[in-house]
Amino acid sequence: MRVLLSIGVIQVVIMLVALVRAKVLSVLLGPAGYGVASTIDQTVLSTMQLAHLSLPFTAMKFMARRHSDGHDAFERTYATFFRALALLALLAVAVVAALLLWKPGLFGSDLIAYRPVLFVAVLGVPAAMLNILFVNTLASAQRGASSALVNMCVLAALAFAAIVGVLAHGIAGLYVASAIAGLFTTAGTIWYLRRTLGVRVNAATNSLVRELRASPEIVTYALLIYAAMSAYSLTMLAIRYFAFNELGATAAGLLQAALGIALTAGAVITPMNGFFLTPYLNRQLPLEEKARAANDFAAKVLALFVVGGVVVALFPGIVLRLLFSSRFTPVAGVLYLFVIWQCLYQFVNVYLQLLIGLDDVAFFSVSTFFAYGVTALFFRPLIASFAIAGVAIALSMTMLVLLLAMLLRLRVRFGVSIASRVWLRTAFTVAAIAGAGAAGNVAPELSLPGFSIRLAYAGIAVAAMAFLLDPSERMLLADLARRLRPRGARPLAG
Repeated sequence: MRVLLSIGVIQVVIMLVALVRAKVLSVLLGPAGYGVASTIDQTVLSTMQLAHLSLPFTAMKFMARRHSDGHDAFERTYATFFRALALLALLAVAVVAALLLWKPGLFGSDLIAYRPVLFVAVLGVPAAMLNILFVNTLASAQRGASSALVNMCVLAALAFAAIVGVLAHGIAGLYVASAIAGLFTTAGTIWYLRRTLGVRVNAATNSLVRELRASPEIVTYALLIYAAMSAYSLTMLAIRYFAFNELGATAAGLLQAALGIALTAGAVITPMNGFFLTPYLNRQLPLEEKARAANDFAAKVLALFVVGGVVVALFPGIVLRLLFSSRFTPVAGVLYLFVIWQCLYQFVNVYLQLLIGLDDVAFFSVSTFFAYGVTALFFRPLIASFAIAGVAIALSMTMLVLLLAMLLRLRVRFGVSIASRVWLRTAFTVAAIAGAGAAGNVAPELSLPGFSIRLAYAGIAVAAMAFLLDPSERMLLADLARRLRPRGARPLAG
């Protein structure tokens, strides 16, 4: 529990670092400049995700297996994947550089003017890819807290470099400084892994082909996960390009702010899924136990999400001013739609992990690719009709398509259904967030009537969710409250 608590605290710090970076960059660059930077960032992220072929995540399976075989086997596997990823990263940089030189329009006509900046930004791909490998190497050696700490230090260094770069030379300085920081963090992490785990990147390696032949199922797993991850990444990239081209750079910046706040609402829940639920569902357990664990986790996630989701939906203007600036408040009226999308995403993701735990990775990948592909057909008309709100509607449609496919699969093949209490909490959470968005139009946030109405609504929503908790959950909250109570507030013994 101490390790898991440490991971949770570090994740909160990572979230705060990301918020500080977004706040400073949005203020310094403004909505238009921030829209350009967010589009370039997503291009770099998509390049990385398309180029790494899911190897960093596949490496975790290999290294976790080899770790039990001794240090030498673990080190060889680490060095093998390091060299493979470094080669892929360099190839990715070369391909994007060639495209920028001969086919610059491929990245959007509005970004042609930022071609040199985009090239510099892509130079950060190798550091980003290798950082995932480094983090997973520590996790494979059963050092979860150290893994999270290294990730936090790297992201903090990159955020600091980005802020210094913007102050020095605007958008161009941002990516020059980030690329330089990436080199230093990569070198520093290599040194740290050698010092703590005794693993070297120049150690004698096994052939990657030999490694894959020894465990051919990993190849299938990697390709399927890669397809699903690529679908998500390409969809987010396409959304930003559509918004940038159809609505302009300022709207792209507003969209990034809305997406950033919605993703922040799930920033703590997502690693909880990865660190708590996913490993448990992949253990050798009966089907009934895995289904029970998924239902229990989903219920608890929704109970947590309703608090943050309602607050963001009730005070969108204040949240945007705090995290960005007053120039981003035009998106306040539709922010609750993005929070609803993130709620649906967290709900659906629990049961997608259940499918993986039941060794149905193929359906997970195909259904994910299909859902994003189908709803991608509606991105352009929805954005044209509803502007930024159309993005949230399209993303929510994706989750609903995935949910329908997943329900049918779980029911028909495994005889598993989602618990009624999970459905009830999902409906309540979505309704509470939607109601909060509607309540936000009653009166201005900072007026006395507006603030009073919002405060009352938040209290009612949280009290209603507390009523939906089962007795064991209420006891857990009561025990947590007692532990967090200040020492002076506790009754003296005797």
